[in-house]
Amino acid sequence: MDPLDIMAMSTRQLSPTLISHEIGSDVELIIYHLIKRLQPDYEKVVVISFNDAYYSVVKYLRTVYPDAEVTLKNVALVSINPLLEESMNPDMVLSTNDPEIIGGRMRVTFSGMSNVLYVVLGLDIYGVRHTKDLPLMIPAITKTLSLGGNNGILMTFNVRLFPENIVELVNSFSLSVFRLSVKVEGESLKRVLTVVRSPFLEYNLKSWSYMVTKDGLIFMPEKELY
Repeated sequence: MDPLDIMAMSTRQLSPTLISHEIGSDVELIIYHLIKRLQPDYEKVVVISFNDAYYSVVKYLRTVYPDAEVTLKNVALVSINPLLEESMNPDMVLSTNDPEIIGGRMRVTFSGMSNVLYVVLGLDIYGVRHTKDLPLMIPAITKTLSLGGNNGILMTFNVRLFPENIVELVNSFSLSVFRLSVKVEGESLKRVLTVVRSPFLEYNLKSWSYMVTKDGLIFMPEKELY
């Protein structure tokens, strides 16, 4: 099975889905292709963006895929503490760092909604600026968005920015976990996607290297070590 299919099907069946990543892994492109695949299965796609994270993602996507605007045109945007994102006319703006206030507003707005794909971006940026509040923010977001029926939740998190205990905390609130890493091989870099935890047991702990092309992503299975 294509690893993007594994990620998409895991999000449908066992959310929240966490994509842990590091700089250079092109997580923006993975998110884009997942939205593209999952969009037809949901009535609505809602991006929850901390500190202009979605703005940065869209800016990068425009340089890679000319159809990015078409794919993302119907996405609803919730901007938390935006600056640059205000130019994107978000559907909701929250100007607070308080996890309880943010979680409460999310509950009021989304608790009755079902069959929605939520994409949470920038939790890591929030965590760098408000480390002590991150352990409260993660459950406030994940539990609230899980209240409706048949909702999918995709989250990204740069694991290189935090100590192991914070990474484990984020993992503990995620039912499906995928890791994007970057390896140095000689004078080149290799991007690798690993299935850490998913409902498809036969694929867990399997890895693929991937390349970015103008037509999409090309995946190649990594050799298994025994």
